[in-house]
Amino acid sequence: MRHIKRFILIFIGMSLFAISCSKDEIDTKWYNATVIGKGLDCGNTFLIQFDEDVMGSSNTISNKTFYAINLPEKCKVPEMKIKVEFRTPNNGETIVCTAMGIGYPQIYITKVISNR
Repeated sequence: MRHIKRFILIFIGMSLFAISCSKDEIDTKWYNATVIGKGLDCGNTFLIQFDEDVMGSSNTISNKTFYAINLPEKCKVPEMKIKVEFRTPNNGETIVCTAMGIGYPQIYITKVISNR
């Protein structure tokens, strides 16, 4: 009987541990990118260009270049190589842009490592 109780307690503990790991923590991935510079029409928001297509299957520049919301000031250096984790912006996080330049999509930077 003691063994059954111990087994049940271990099973419950392991189940709670497995459930506590969030999907966001498991699915995060670092992407290599280069800071291009300040965009033309979104205030002080900088553009970054990824080394690979991060959103789809096309190889066009616009699928690799994004307005980087929440890019730290220390990383706002043109030609800086960085690694980033990002997500799509939530409501209220997107930047209002004019229509003066190319309409690049926006991403929200969650973590950055500079390759300096």
